[in-house]
Amino acid sequence: MTKILYVSNLCSEKVFKYIFETAKQKPEQADQKFHGLLTKGFSLDKNNCSIETLSSLPVVPSNHNKKIWNLPSETVNNVKYNYIPIINTPLLKNLVVFLYTFFRVFFWSLFRIGKQKIILCDVLYLTIASASLLASKLTFTKSIGIVMDLPGLMVTNPKKSSALKSFIYHKIILGTLVRFSGYILLTEQMNIRVNPKNKPFMIMEGLVDSTMNTTENTLAQKAEEKILIYAGGLYEKYGVKALIDAFIQLDDPEARLHLYGSGQMVENMPNYMKIEPRLVYKGIVPNKTVVQDQLKATLLINPRPTKEEFTKFSFPSKNMEYMVSGTPMITTKLPGMPREYWDYVYLFGDESVDGMCNTLKEILCQSRQELHLFGLKSKDFVIKNKNNKRQAKRVLEFTSSNF
Repeated sequence: MTKILYVSNLCSEKVFKYIFETAKQKPEQADQKFHGLLTKGFSLDKNNCSIETLSSLPVVPSNHNKKIWNLPSETVNNVKYNYIPIINTPLLKNLVVFLYTFFRVFFWSLFRIGKQKIILCDVLYLTIASASLLASKLTFTKSIGIVMDLPGLMVTNPKKSSALKSFIYHKIILGTLVRFSGYILLTEQMNIRVNPKNKPFMIMEGLVDSTMNTTENTLAQKAEEKILIYAGGLYEKYGVKALIDAFIQLDDPEARLHLYGSGQMVENMPNYMKIEPRLVYKGIVPNKTVVQDQLKATLLINPRPTKEEFTKFSFPSKNMEYMVSGTPMITTKLPGMPREYWDYVYLFGDESVDGMCNTLKEILCQSRQELHLFGLKSKDFVIKNKNNKRQAKRVLEFTSSNF
C-alpha cells in the first residue's frame, strides 16, 4: 500500500467555508477544488493507498485579520487533514510555515522508512514546496510536483511587488521546480519549461467529481431565458472583454450573460450593466452556488484567447467543471487542450468580437433539445474518462512504475 502525503493549501470543506466567509478578500477556489477532488479520488481507493494532507491555510495578512491559526487535525471521508500553524504577519508567517513544514515532512518520511511512500506537492506555493523538497531529499523520499500553472505567466498574481522582486521570486520557484523527482502536468507544453532534466512526468489536464454522475441536468430545470455563464477570473487577457463586447452585439432579447468571479474588470461591471441590461455581474460566490447555476443555464463560456503565451501551459479547470455539469460549453481551441475534447465542446473558430458574436448566434439558434443532448454527451465523456477516482489511479500507476 502506498502512503501519500499531499502538501498544498487544501482545507476540508468546513474549514474553507469559514475562511471564505470571514476573509476580507476571498481566496481562490480553483486550486481547492483540484486538490480536493484528487485527494478524494485517492481516498476511494482504500486497498491501494492511504492519504493525508499537510496544508498551509489560504490565509495571508492582506485577506484575513485573524493573526493566530492553530487548527487541530481532522479526518473527513478517509482523508486526514493536518494544518500548519500560522502567525499571520509578514515574514514571520513564511518562516514558521517553512520550519513546520520541513520538520513535519522530514519525520513523516523518516517514520515510514521501508514503506512505499510518496510526497505530492503543489509547487506554486514556494514556502511549503521548498521545505517539502528539502525534507524529501534528506530522507531519500520521492517527491512529485503538481504543476497547475507556470510562474511568471500567471495572470492572477497576488504578489504586488516590484519587477525585480517578482523576477527573483519566479527564478526561485523555477529553481525549486526542477529538483522534484517527477511531475504531474496539465499540458505537454509544460514539460519543456519545468522538466529540463527529462524526469518522469504524466499529463493530467484535469479531473471531475465522480459523484456528479448522479446530479441531474434536465430541460425542466432550465431557466426560461437563454442564460450564458462565464465563471472565472475577470481579466481582459482571459477574453472577458471580447466576450462582453460580442454579447452586446448579440441581437437576441432572450439571451442573458451572467458573470461570476474577481479580477481587474470587476470595477467596469457597473458600466457594462448600464450599457447592456441583459448583462449581470453575480459577484464572488461559493463554488457550489456556481455549479447549481450552471445546471440551469443554456450555455457555458470560456473565451480564453489562444494567442496569449500562457494558454499553451494551461488547461482551465473551469472547462472540466463546465463539461461535467451537463450544460453545453463553448471555448477556444486552446493549444493545451487535447483533440479528444473537440467533439464534446463548441468552439470559437474566429476569436474576434464579430466572430464570437456570430458563433454564439449560430449556437443559440439550435433547439433547447439539441443543446441539452450535446451537453449530456460532454458530461458522459468526462465522467467516464476524467473522473477523480480514475485520475488518482493513474497517479498511483505512474508513481509505482517510475519510482
